[in-house]
Amino acid sequence: MKSANSAVIFDMDGVILDTEPLYTKAEIRLFGEYGVTIPEEDWSLFRGCAEQDFFNLSMKRYKITEDKNVFMEKGRAYVRDEFKKSLAFMPGFHRLHKMVKQHYHIGLVTASPRHNLDWLRTLIELDDLFEHIISGDDTDKNKPHPEPYLAMMSRLGVEPENTVIIEDSLHGVQSGLASGAFVIAKTGSVPDSQLSIAHRIISHLNEITHFMIEELLQDKK
Repeated sequence: MKSANSAVIFDMDGVILDTEPLYTKAEIRLFGEYGVTIPEEDWSLFRGCAEQDFFNLSMKRYKITEDKNVFMEKGRAYVRDEFKKSLAFMPGFHRLHKMVKQHYHIGLVTASPRHNLDWLRTLIELDDLFEHIISGDDTDKNKPHPEPYLAMMSRLGVEPENTVIIEDSLHGVQSGLASGAFVIAKTGSVPDSQLSIAHRIISHLNEITHFMIEELLQDKK
């Protein structure tokens, strides 16, 4: 039976879609054209970034003097190439989604821009999976600000204390916590130490059970 006033909200990249390795391949290809090898410790800086923030940060950090629009279009093209080859849902997502949809309202919040989301819809069906979807262009401020998650809660008609968010990046976890919701962090995209502020930490979506979600929701702040 679905709770009328509780929700589970998913991040997209690295949570429902196994995109982080694909972004990494595209970024290695892009930066390689400019003679840049990204240090291992820098990768976590980019996870969960809004698109504009990613390009601004990377161009400044690696002193890339290419026209920004040219650089962005190359990056987008390389990402789409990788997605066409091997985009897939994260292991365990469909099981988790089935359980969540039975018991809670369900939403998707991504920092990805609207054009990227619209393009993804040509590859996979997202709209039937969620009651509402919010992209990085749908709010004035993006993650790590809480606005995207607060906007989704408003659309779903739920309060933060009745909401569980599933994230995998530092910016995403910070956004979820700042919204006042409970946050489950999935490891794999950034160093585990960056996720320690979350209420629960998991390494696989199969670890998230109805009991875990209820345990969080009953632990009112």
